Amino acid sequence: MYAYFLAIVLLSTSAVHANSTCNITNISEFYEKIKSNGPMISEAIKEKEEVSSVIDIAKQKPNPELDFEYLKGHQSDLDLRTYALTAQHIVEFGSKREKRIKKAKSFQELKKAEIDLRLFNSNLSATVKYQRVAQLNKTIASVKEVVHTFEMIIKKLASRKRLNPEETVSLSTLRLASNDYKNQLNNLENEKVILLGSISFLTNCKRITPKYDELKYKLIKLDAGYPIISGLTQLEDLKVDLALGELDVQKSLGYSNISIGPRIEYQGQGDTKFMTAGVSVSFALPLFQTNDGGKLNALKSVSAQKVSSKNRKEMLKIQRENLISKIKRSIETLSRMPSLIELEKKHNEVEKLFSRGVVSIPMTIESHRQQIDFLKSRFQIENEILSTYGKVILINGNTPAFEKVL
Repeated sequence: MYAYFLAIVLLSTSAVHANSTCNITNISEFYEKIKSNGPMISEAIKEKEEVSSVIDIAKQKPNPELDFEYLKGHQSDLDLRTYALTAQHIVEFGSKREKRIKKAKSFQELKKAEIDLRLFNSNLSATVKYQRVAQLNKTIASVKEVVHTFEMIIKKLASRKRLNPEETVSLSTLRLASNDYKNQLNNLENEKVILLGSISFLTNCKRITPKYDELKYKLIKLDAGYPIISGLTQLEDLKVDLALGELDVQKSLGYSNISIGPRIEYQGQGDTKFMTAGVSVSFALPLFQTNDGGKLNALKSVSAQKVSSKNRKEMLKIQRENLISKIKRSIETLSRMPSLIELEKKHNEVEKLFSRGVVSIPMTIESHRQQIDFLKSRFQIENEILSTYGKVILINGNTPAFEKVL
C-alpha cells in the first residue's frame, strides 16, 4: 500500500514538474528556454568539445625511436656476434610544435565562433516560427469568424422561397467566397501543425500554445556606427589568422628534425667480448628541398584568403546597410498601421451593421477580405522585421541585443 501511494506521489510530482517547465507564456520566455536549455545547445556543446581536441592533437610530441640490430657470422672456427641498441629522441626544430598549437588555436577559435553564430541563427529561426504560430492563431480565428458570418448569410438567403437576380448572384458569390476561406483555413491549419511540431521539439514540450504579443520594435538599435568586433565580420579575420597559422607551420617544416640518443653495442668473437657505448645523432640533410613548395602554396593561400575576406567584409558592410534601411522602412510602415486592438474594435462595430442587414452583401464580402488581407500583411511585416534584425545581429555579433526586442 505504501509503495502504491509513493508511486502516485512521484507520478504527480513529475507531471507537475513537466507542466511547470513547459509554462511558456510569451515569445521572450520561449527564446530564453531554447537559448539556455534547447536540444541545439547540447549539439553545440558536443561540437565545441570535438573542436577542442585539435589542440590536444597539436600538442602531441613524436615518440622516441628504439632501434635494435643483431648480426651473426663466422671467422675461421670462431662465431661472431654483434648486438646494437639505439634509443633516439626526436627534437623538432623550427618550433614545429608551437606552430601547430598556434594554428590549432586559430582553428578552434574560428570553429567555435561559427558554432555560436549557427546556434543563434537556429534560435532566430525558431523564434520567428513561434511568432508565426501565434499569428496563425489570430488569423485562423478571424477566418473562422468570416466563414461563420458567410454561412449565416447563406443560410438566411437559401431559406427564402424566391430570390431576385441580385440576391441570386450574391448567394452564389457568398458560397464561392465561403469555400475559398475554408480552403485558406485548411492551409493555415496545416502550416500551424508543421510549425508547432518544430517548436515543440525545440522546447521539449508536448503541448505549447504560442501567445501573440506585439514586439518592442521601437527598442531596435540601428546605429550605423556600431563597432563590429564579432559576428560574421569577425569570422573573416579568423579565417586570415588560420591561413597565417598554416603558413607558419609550412615554414617550420623546412627545418629538419634531429634524432639523438644513446647507443650501446656488444660484440662477441669466440670467448672474447667487447662492450661499447656512445651517442647516436641523425638528421635529414636539406640538400634537395626545404619545403619550398609547401611554403609557397601556404603563402598563396594567405594572399587569396586576405582578398576573399576583404571582399566578404565589404559585402557584409553593404548588406548590413541595406538590411538597416529595410528595417527602418518596415518599422515606419508598421507604425502607420492600426494595432490589432484597434482593428478588432472597428471590426466589431462593422459586424453589428452586418447583423442588422444595413450593409450590402458585396460590401460584406469586401470588408472581410480586407480584414484578412490586413492581418496577413501586418504579420508578414512583423516577421520580416524580426528576421531582418536577426540578420543584422549576425553581422554585428551583438546577440544579447536581440532579447530586448522580444
